[in-house]
Amino acid sequence: MKSGRADTFNSDCRFRLQVEGDEEHMVRYLERNRDPVKNAGLHTGWARLCLFTLALAIGLWAFGAGAVDNAGASEHKAPPRAKGDGIILLDPKTGKETPISADEVAKLGGENPPYLLQVGDGIGVAFRIATLRENQPQWDYKLEIGDQMEVRLSADTRGDREYLIDVGDVIAIGFLDNWELSVTRTVRSDGRITAPEIGDVEAAGKTPSQLRAELTALYDKSGLLQGEPRLTVNVDFTNADRLDNISRQVAVRADGAIRLPGLASDVRVAGLTVGQACDAIKAEASKVLRNPPLVSINVTPAINQTLAEMRGVATVQPDGKISIPSLPPVQAAGYNTEELKLELAKASAGLCFNPIEPMVNLARMTGSRFYVGGEVRMPGVYPLDASPTVLQALLIAQGLTKDSRMKSVIVMRRNPEGGKPFILKTNLKTAISKGYTENDFPLRPFDVVFVPLKSISIATRFVDNYINQLVPFDNGLGITANYYMNTQKSIVDSTSRSIVDSTSRNFNFNTGFTGISDVFSPTTTTR
Repeated sequence: MKSGRADTFNSDCRFRLQVEGDEEHMVRYLERNRDPVKNAGLHTGWARLCLFTLALAIGLWAFGAGAVDNAGASEHKAPPRAKGDGIILLDPKTGKETPISADEVAKLGGENPPYLLQVGDGIGVAFRIATLRENQPQWDYKLEIGDQMEVRLSADTRGDREYLIDVGDVIAIGFLDNWELSVTRTVRSDGRITAPEIGDVEAAGKTPSQLRAELTALYDKSGLLQGEPRLTVNVDFTNADRLDNISRQVAVRADGAIRLPGLASDVRVAGLTVGQACDAIKAEASKVLRNPPLVSINVTPAINQTLAEMRGVATVQPDGKISIPSLPPVQAAGYNTEELKLELAKASAGLCFNPIEPMVNLARMTGSRFYVGGEVRMPGVYPLDASPTVLQALLIAQGLTKDSRMKSVIVMRRNPEGGKPFILKTNLKTAISKGYTENDFPLRPFDVVFVPLKSISIATRFVDNYINQLVPFDNGLGITANYYMNTQKSIVDSTSRSIVDSTSRNFNFNTGFTGISDVFSPTTTTR
């Protein structure tokens, strides 16, 4: 038969006695501990003294921290530019605090040296036809392979030279004394016309005056007309179709030439300006046309499409080079962006006939980085892709934890003279609440951002981490401590059943002491 008896002891410290074993152990234990409550009281008294001392020390410290927090809560009553509202430069030797402006922060660390590209960097590359700038020689666009050209031929009516009769022209022949012989003739494909009474006469390639002189001589020789023949020759209509048949929308082939119908051979235009191309087409058309035409060209450059295909982000390969469409590999590692522009200009010099202007920007940097630590969600090392501010760096680190202290964010910056680093303390809370955006200054390569803990969080972690280690009890005994520091804005008055608004700071330190309990009766056996 097994029976048990439990005695409870209620005080500020609760304990529990428990012994496990066989019957003999239980009997011997009861004989040695006739009054377990009394024996346990010796231990609880000593435990009370330890816990009371700890509670008093932590209470005094916590009230001091509360005073600091209260002072911080009343900062809104301070002048707009209190010392703690801005940026402070800390002396690493003496700890002296010196207010510093955002402009002075920007000068700390000296001038930023040009960043040298490294393996893994992402480089944004684009190309365009160079624009004409001051103090540069004038240049005209040159036709490129693939350019679309609208070529139009028209008759030259400027009157600076006499017109030559051509195939298809309509010729009017008039006789002043024998008007009944007047006729209109079209120049046939063989270049001839049929004159009244005298037959075929070569007309193509002659001016109207030349044709009139020839017809006058022929009629005078024939004797068909009495007296000296008097006649006129006019070109009533020119054959515009022959010019329209040559006019075409063409593209510059890969060999740099174009082909127009009706011309004896192709015309090479790649590398020529628009004016030079017009002259080349005019010269070739003059071989098949009696009168040199006026040539006009409307160009749609295809080089823009070619350059657009070369645009993108190129990554520096392990060999230090970047690959760009239509260009050979270009060395990039070890160069800054301006030097890389020159290298790209050299590599693209033979790509087209027009000067090309490369554009380079650093899209991703692996060599420059910044560090974020402390009370952020994801502390670590981050690439300095642009120039993030302190607050942006915290957002890159996935934001702050609930225990962060935004009033005292620390930024450490390298000293170019090789001395101790510059230590800056900035108040990001006022940057957000009061609009002091100068507190949120841009970071530089290798800056270290550290977000410290709040004072209340330091106290809580102290209690959690060290209370159990400071009280020396056996494994069978344990200490639990709860620490509360709350600010109450309203309480309920139990007497009047009304809500009373108040602001108070409470410090409650509760301890629980668990030890050996269960007091039991001996087990007897009847045989």
